[in-house]
Amino acid sequence: MRFLNFFRRVNRGIIMAIVLVIGLSCYLTVDGIAFKKERETVKQVVENYIKDMQSFLLLPEQYREIDVNVPDAVIENKIKENNALVGKYFANTSHRGWNMKESIAGDLEHMLRNNKASGNIVKSYDAKLVKVSKISKYGSNLVTVEASIETTTTATESAELFCVFHGGFGHFDKAYSDNPVKTFSTQSYEVSFTCDMVKQGDTWLFSNSEGMFWGPKGRNG
Repeated sequence: MRFLNFFRRVNRGIIMAIVLVIGLSCYLTVDGIAFKKERETVKQVVENYIKDMQSFLLLPEQYREIDVNVPDAVIENKIKENNALVGKYFANTSHRGWNMKESIAGDLEHMLRNNKASGNIVKSYDAKLVKVSKISKYGSNLVTVEASIETTTTATESAELFCVFHGGFGHFDKAYSDNPVKTFSTQSYEVSFTCDMVKQGDTWLFSNSEGMFWGPKGRNG
């Protein structure tokens, strides 16, 4: 009798283990299919952001020439446009006391005002997504994205520029910043970046930037 009871318990344990394995396999399969769809959504958000990011420091075309007076109202309107775009793509969350949404909105405002005050102009800014090399999942509503883009900027050589998540600096060589005569110069860069994205409701938003690396592709005077 003891042997039969032991045998029944062993069989029951084996059956439960098999059920758990089958259940886990089904969950992982379903979760994998669902995440595949989410990956495409995340990739599309990144691509849309890169397209919209191109306009952050571009004033209306008539104000993209050297020595053209830029009215304060033009800057204020651009700040409002940027704040709306930042709100569209960034979560209002803090990471170690740093709020990415507030930081980027503030950086863009300062850059617009500083470029106006110094008479520097961003004439054109083109960016395209080269690839999203990796999307890593952490739970149901957090991913880390690794991607790369190509940028080409034409601006006066002391202009403050913005790229992906960071700004307040010029991409142009510091040696040119002391040139008393403002001229336009063009540079192209390859930029790799890593960032976190969080899902809020049905929307994926940027929540933290882990790092960036960029290198020049070439320079035209």
